[in-house]
Order: sequence, then C-alpha cells, then structure tokens
Amino acid sequence: MTKLSISILDCDFANIKSEINKINNNKIDLIHIDIMDGKFVYNNTEELFDLNKISVLTNLKYDIHLMVNDPLDKIDDYIKHNPEIITIHFENNSNLMGCINKIKKHKINVGVAINPDTKISEIYDILDEIDLVLVMSVNPGQGGQKFIINTVDKVKALNERKCKNNILISVDGGVNNTNSKELLNAGADILVSGSYLVKSKNLNNSIKSLLNH
Repeated sequence: MTKLSISILDCDFANIKSEINKINNNKIDLIHIDIMDGKFVYNNTEELFDLNKISVLTNLKYDIHLMVNDPLDKIDDYIKHNPEIITIHFENNSNLMGCINKIKKHKINVGVAINPDTKISEIYDILDEIDLVLVMSVNPGQGGQKFIINTVDKVKALNERKCKNNILISVDGGVNNTNSKELLNAGADILVSGSYLVKSKNLNNSIKSLLNH
C-alpha cells in the first residue's frame, strides 16, 4: 500500500499548529523533515524544525532526511525522536556503513538517498543492508523544483530488485498529480510531496489526486 510522506519545508512555521492540524485531519502517513547543513546543500534548516514542538501537535511519525555531509554524528540528534525512517545520503558520506549500523541498532528503518546524478548501480551492493532507497527527483536543497523525468526509470530498475532485496522505494522532489501515476506504476512505495500538498487549498483532494492511479 502506497504511503504519503508530507514534506513541511515550505509550510508556514509562524502558524505551525494550524499547519500540522491540517495534516492530522487528512490521510497522511508520515511527516518528512528535510535537515540541511548548509554544506551538503546551500540551505541550512537545522534550526528551522522544532521536533519537540511538532511532536506535541501530532501522532504521526517522522521521515527524517539528512542532507548533510558525513552525517554519522548528526544521527544522534534525531534518533531520540523515534522516527519511522532516517535517510542518509550516499554522496559525501565517508562512513556510510557506520551510519547504517548506527540507525539499525536503534530499530529504526534505514534509508539511503541518491541524487539525480548518482546511478542506482552504485548502491546495489548495500541494498541488503538497508530498508529503503530514497530516489531524489530534483537536486536536493530547495522546495518547488521541477521533477526530473528519468527518475521513473530509476524506480523501475530498483523495483526489479525489490523482491530480492526486500527494500522500499521512496521518491522525493517535485512529486505531484502529473507524475505520481507513473511513479506508482513504476513501483514507488512512498511518495514524498512538499509544496504540492502544503500549498494546496484542498489537501484532501490533492492527496486523492496523488494516489488515484
């Protein structure tokens, strides 16, 4: 069953309570948190998300996406929130297996994200060690970007290995109702959608349009 993970990067943080309440009142499975260090990508969001505050407002679990260089030490900051998933990047990570093992030790699902320029064949040898692959369908670091169409081919190729490796496939970046059908048909398990959902005037209808394939 397809899950929806809503990226709240573009939400109105001055009115975070009403933003989260809107999410709570609709069929969203996870809250996607984009943590950026200003090095791996240009933006820095480490101070933006008050997860203690958000946790009081919702029972939904977090889908943590660490867009940071060498995330090994950063992982500790997010394990304490008991997220559903912690995803680290394949790129700019000198201790990938150390990160994977640290997350697994805490019984949290481990995701590895790959940028649009990274070939999926580069991560084939670690698929047995992880729970999820996050396929970036835009270059990371900023919301509202245009979806990169060859993402669908990456999802198809990963889907062919899904049964063997028992992984989930998540897609993040520019996901909306113009590409969700192709992604789901290609084998995506989780759709991460940000501005399309957060800025929607009717969140329930937008959710239906993503999943109606």
